[in-house]
Amino acid sequence: MTTTTDNPHATSSISAASFQDEQVMGFGMSVGGPAKVVRPTTTEQLADVFAQMRKDGGSVALRGAGCSYGDASTNKSGRVLDLTAMNRILSFDPQTGIAMCEPGVTVRDLWRRSIAGGYWPRVVSGTMAVTMGGAAAMNIHGKNNYALGSFGEGVRSFELMTPAGQLVQCSRQHEPELFHAAISGFGMLGCFTKLEIQTKRVNSGRLRVYGIVARDLEHNLEILEDMCGEADYLVSWVDLHAKGKSLGRGLMHRADQMKPGEDPEGLRYFDPSLQDVPPNLFGVVPKGWLWPGMWCAVHMRQVALVNWLKFKAGFREEKHSPYLQTHGAFHFLLDYVPRWQWMTKPGGLIQFQPFVPKNEAARVLRTLIEMCHKGGHKPYLGVLKKHKPDPFLMTHAVDGYSMAMDIPVSKNQRRRESLWRLCQQMAEVVLDAGGRFYYAKDAVLLESSFTRVHGEAATSQFRALKDKWDPERMLQTDLSRRMGV
Repeated sequence: MTTTTDNPHATSSISAASFQDEQVMGFGMSVGGPAKVVRPTTTEQLADVFAQMRKDGGSVALRGAGCSYGDASTNKSGRVLDLTAMNRILSFDPQTGIAMCEPGVTVRDLWRRSIAGGYWPRVVSGTMAVTMGGAAAMNIHGKNNYALGSFGEGVRSFELMTPAGQLVQCSRQHEPELFHAAISGFGMLGCFTKLEIQTKRVNSGRLRVYGIVARDLEHNLEILEDMCGEADYLVSWVDLHAKGKSLGRGLMHRADQMKPGEDPEGLRYFDPSLQDVPPNLFGVVPKGWLWPGMWCAVHMRQVALVNWLKFKAGFREEKHSPYLQTHGAFHFLLDYVPRWQWMTKPGGLIQFQPFVPKNEAARVLRTLIEMCHKGGHKPYLGVLKKHKPDPFLMTHAVDGYSMAMDIPVSKNQRRRESLWRLCQQMAEVVLDAGGRFYYAKDAVLLESSFTRVHGEAATSQFRALKDKWDPERMLQTDLSRRMGV
């Protein structure tokens, strides 16, 4: 076992003066506001923060890399505990692929440590900036949710600090109720200080990737259903500007792990430097320069054209499939253009992501797309994935499908209010069908939706755990207040 025990950070205490005034926004840049932020570097400093909060009163929000699109880690006019400086990989076992991580360790930190030994994280999101603490708290999912489940299913155990300063060891065997509630509990029950995470063995640093054109929504769903028993990863980009017979058309990407010895250069791609998303386009143009051009495309109302061109290009990709692609290049599309969300300025965007049971998926998702068209709030794009249930208390997962819809937000207050009303109307369609929502993406749900999503029993159990572990309601976010937790 490879172990890191030295802590380069000072263990000095944290006081009220350690909190700094900052603007804290959701990843979509449409919600958030000013807050006082502190960044502890050790468990001892974290305990100091909680002690300070118990003395001062008020609320504090837990925050990782800030990759939640909505208000899951914002706390307007309150305090925010940023955990990104608690970022050590405490140990990694090259025989088992088990890592012990602090909460601020990112997906990038983890895969760069694991890939050299032939391991890759079981579940990753579309960006490698997500932290382990945030991934567990929001129970993130990836392009293989239908096969390996959510992020939490790869968490073996964790240490949690409660607002009272108590350290609680949790696993499926020890404190199982708290274990299954804190994972997916959006930071409401305590702060992760250590997480024991299982990675998975891979035989190559590359995947075999197929592009498959889907002619409409039903065809998209059919491909996902047919391939989920054999493919390692499945995800579909959806053209949400298409109408009529083409509504829901898109381009599916399937990726499969390589078998032992199948890729002659597979071991070479265990080099972390070959997995990173390249910094330049065509090896010349810095990608940080691209978002202003994307801004022009969006704000010149060329989104429909861009979607059409991407769909047409899919036929060429399908013709030349399969091809080999590194794990990093396949998974981390959101990292290809740094600060890409800046193209949505000045209003930002929200992401509406319902999870719908498979027997209702075609009808509900078609209805949602049509509602966006009729309501005058067309999404930039959509991403379609297949899912399976998981055992976590506040989970978003269902036996069915999700559709992530990136919708621009106007600075015009009337347009903004119109979008929120539309999303709440769409939420009713989802809830009536027995669907759920992913709190890392949500910015619009009402308190009444919380119980409808999870049911009376699960909601009551979660609130009882909140009463037990955080009776003073110290841990709060703009999301938790909106949900009445």
